[in-house]
Amino acid sequence: MSQHLKSTGLTRGLAALLLLSAGLLPASQAATPKAKVAAAAAATNEVELRFFPLPQQRHQIRSVMAMKMDMRMEPLEGMSEDERAKMEQAMQAAKMPMTMRSEFDQQMTTTAADKQGNFQLQLRGKSLPMEMTNAAGERVGPPKATMDIKIDAKLNQKTGSFESMKVAGLDAAASGMSEGLLKQLLMSMRGLEGRRLKVGESAEMPLDMALPIPKGPGMNLKMVGRYTLLKLEQGVADFDVGVSISMDMDGSTPDAASSAAPASSSPDASAADTASSAPAAADPKNQPMPSMKASGQGKGRMSLRLADRLMLTQQMEMTMSMRIEAAGKPAMNMSMDMQMEASGKNLKR
Repeated sequence: MSQHLKSTGLTRGLAALLLLSAGLLPASQAATPKAKVAAAAAATNEVELRFFPLPQQRHQIRSVMAMKMDMRMEPLEGMSEDERAKMEQAMQAAKMPMTMRSEFDQQMTTTAADKQGNFQLQLRGKSLPMEMTNAAGERVGPPKATMDIKIDAKLNQKTGSFESMKVAGLDAAASGMSEGLLKQLLMSMRGLEGRRLKVGESAEMPLDMALPIPKGPGMNLKMVGRYTLLKLEQGVADFDVGVSISMDMDGSTPDAASSAAPASSSPDASAADTASSAPAAADPKNQPMPSMKASGQGKGRMSLRLADRLMLTQQMEMTMSMRIEAAGKPAMNMSMDMQMEASGKNLKR
């Protein structure tokens, strides 16, 4: 059971990604004076999607995530009554379902752009310890300290590119974030940069996030976000937000052909030579990986102020199910229900 509990890192990493992306990736109209933005929105009743941060901004985003997770193991075919009883005892000892709650507070500050379009971005965040309790209300896991996150980046307004980035204070194993992932998360939105939406229209974007799990040839991950413009009033765009997730790992055995010599065809080959040329079945490198299938759906609302690309409010509900199978071990089924809320404000106002 303890091995299966490690999968909680996946869902926690996913939750952290969604929360952080909510504050970093607001959609907005083009960088024009505020009066022109409001006038254009009123006249055309449409919004131009812009995800790249603006210079000379100072935003604060506060997010709260609550999650309920349940896990059940299925008995193997041919399991004895004693083995079934032990498995049931292990599940009862875990006291499912578990509940988790976390809070995240971040401030993003950008400097003025120089003649070449370069400007600096500073992100300072504080993640309160994730509280995890079991069905009996008991705290699970060791106490965790507050995590301070510092991200410094050099951006270019003219090219829409990240020239450099430094990340400090971020526990990638716990939060699912890294410098490379942050760049990927931000730059993955370039496909929608400049797209225009009228009220009632939708836009989709793939989110190929490098979740904190091993990725190999057998891993297939698809995550798509869908934004539908509901209304546009007084420079604020309201969106209906949908997220769909599918993940499949086929559990294929690593290719050991390169490490195994071909069997000798010579009739004089000794038994020892033949044995040494065969793949070592007991070698952990040749053992099949667990197979995993997961799917999830999320829906919510988001309000964005166009002039400064600030997310004012966001609410999101998400459900996810996962099944993990490994040779010779009981299959594990996991379900997750998650609620997220975030709010933002411009500290310069």
